[in-house]
Amino acid sequence: MRKVKLGHKPWLLINVLHMATFVSLNGYNIYLIRELTNYGLEKQLDKMLETAFVMLGILVIMLLLDTLGTFLKSAYIEKSLTLMKTRYIHGLMNQDITQLQKEKCNEYRSNLTNDFDRYEDKYLKNLLNIVHMSLQFVMAVIIVSTVSFYLVYVVIGLLVIFIFLTSKTNKPVQKSEAKKSASLQKYTDYVQETLNGFDIIKQHQLMDKRHQQFVEHATKVQKDNYLVDIKSTQVDSFNNFVQTLVLFSLVVGGVLVAKSSELGLGSLIMVVSSFGNVMWPLQRFTPVITQMKGIVKVLDEFDKNLTRPVINRSIQANQFGTLSFNDCHLGYEDEERHILNHVHLDVKGNEKVLIVGRSGAGKSTILKTIRQSIKPKEGLVTLDHHDIFEIVPIDYYSLFTTVDQIGFIFNGSVKDNLTLYQPIEDYRIKDSMKSVGLSSLELDEHLRNNGSNVSGGQRARLMLARALCLESEVILCDEIFSSLEHSIAMDIERDILNLEKTIINVSHIIFKEHLHLYDKIYIVENHTVRLSTNLDEVWERMVLSS
Repeated sequence: MRKVKLGHKPWLLINVLHMATFVSLNGYNIYLIRELTNYGLEKQLDKMLETAFVMLGILVIMLLLDTLGTFLKSAYIEKSLTLMKTRYIHGLMNQDITQLQKEKCNEYRSNLTNDFDRYEDKYLKNLLNIVHMSLQFVMAVIIVSTVSFYLVYVVIGLLVIFIFLTSKTNKPVQKSEAKKSASLQKYTDYVQETLNGFDIIKQHQLMDKRHQQFVEHATKVQKDNYLVDIKSTQVDSFNNFVQTLVLFSLVVGGVLVAKSSELGLGSLIMVVSSFGNVMWPLQRFTPVITQMKGIVKVLDEFDKNLTRPVINRSIQANQFGTLSFNDCHLGYEDEERHILNHVHLDVKGNEKVLIVGRSGAGKSTILKTIRQSIKPKEGLVTLDHHDIFEIVPIDYYSLFTTVDQIGFIFNGSVKDNLTLYQPIEDYRIKDSMKSVGLSSLELDEHLRNNGSNVSGGQRARLMLARALCLESEVILCDEIFSSLEHSIAMDIERDILNLEKTIINVSHIIFKEHLHLYDKIYIVENHTVRLSTNLDEVWERMVLSS
């Protein structure tokens, strides 16, 4: 992201050219003040009027340029933020499918909202200020040099002093900015968690506790923001004291030099005006640079969030043959204990496989391993005798479609949600919908707010129809019956088992009438997995666990 820290460079260049023109005209006007004054003292009224008209014309042009400048600055900010956010999203979308961490979604969201807003205020806008101040400084130096070249050395020396001050005083501000980013992140996470769990909070009367915690997070954000302001104010105050002291000496010295050189009144006025134009950018230079250096650290956080380990996988897979768990011990990387031991499990193409067990037995661990969310702690999971973690990720994931009780539905038409904007013929989409009992929906019917206008049963069927449209070879069903009515769930399971697809159904809810339709049934219990061919045993165990 640091490669685009300057924002949209062509628009920045346009703004630089605009400001250079504006500052040049202003500098020329200051020069004309000397001529106008000298003509007045010499009583050359004709030349005085001619110069006054030129200055008036320049002022009109500057007014127009100032109006245009507002548009150009806005365009630069808009183009820059679009460029940077697009670059961020591009980096996010280019992450390996196995590496994008959902637990960091709040960080991504905070980067794209809070941090970019702060970057706009404290870097992009200040960058334009720095350009303007630098151009004004250069123009003032040029004007001063026409009076005495010795004054140029004084001004440049002053600039070096201010740059040195900036480099020494901005570190505390950078630390405060980093602390503020961290507290903002925690605040955003807490708000998101509260919204996601609002029904549970209300149901269990947790409002007072959550309110207290919210106040603590909000107070922490405000306190850290206040500390940033305090640090910035302290640094600015110190720098302003030094600057004012030096600049006062500079102005007095400049006037004395001009007087000792027996310059005319016009030249004296020009020197004073020029030093005034030097003072403003130098006074603002240090705090602006301090803010910019403080906030630019945010880009390092962006790069950190977008950086993932490089995964080199060379084995390609374009079809599903046999998925096998070969004496695997399954669990999470950061936990020593194994959730499941000595797992032997096989799924062949076009088989219908049911994995059952009580809640918390370890079914989801199997599913997460198939999805490559976690790696076996011991043993191998293979697809056609190849370690699944050696297969090109996009090849592997293209073989599967997951249907769960939540599923994600985009704002858009039924057709767009089923095809995911792939060029699929309407008749194929309708056939897919018919196969899963969705004939009542129209292709152009609009779905909104993550499918809030469809029922739970329709949501599950939409996920199945999507899998059929995208022609995934394997459908992974993850507890899709948990929140559905009994009759609807039975109908959906029957539709699933009639599909000519490989089906892996992980569930703690089963229907006795359909057990015989499965090719294999695995029971997850006692920290392991075993194959069962006794349908009555499967039913009895699930009834007991329920």
